[in-house]
Amino acid sequence: MVEALVEVKKQARPFCCPEPRCTPIFSYNLYGPLPSTGESFICFGQMAEPVKFTYDGVEHVNNLNHCDYTPLKGIIRWQENKEDWEGVVKVFKLALEKLEEK
Repeated sequence: MVEALVEVKKQARPFCCPEPRCTPIFSYNLYGPLPSTGESFICFGQMAEPVKFTYDGVEHVNNLNHCDYTPLKGIIRWQENKEDWEGVVKVFKLALEKLEEK
């Protein structure tokens, strides 16, 4: 198995991309540069216009997407922003540190 971290050209997008307004930034695929239907991958992209909504009195502005795809579950799309991505990086780092402590 070859691990690939691939920068995606603007016109390249995964076969099952659910959001035509999203421009892919890069995708992570364990099996090569672009996934096929039987392979898992993660794709990160940026929206041309942010999606805004208010929940429980708090406004959320999301201009980024990341999509997880597995053949079993299909595509899961996350609407996010830079702060969300920074938070996820911190949380994953902490989780890895906890794992290494065991």
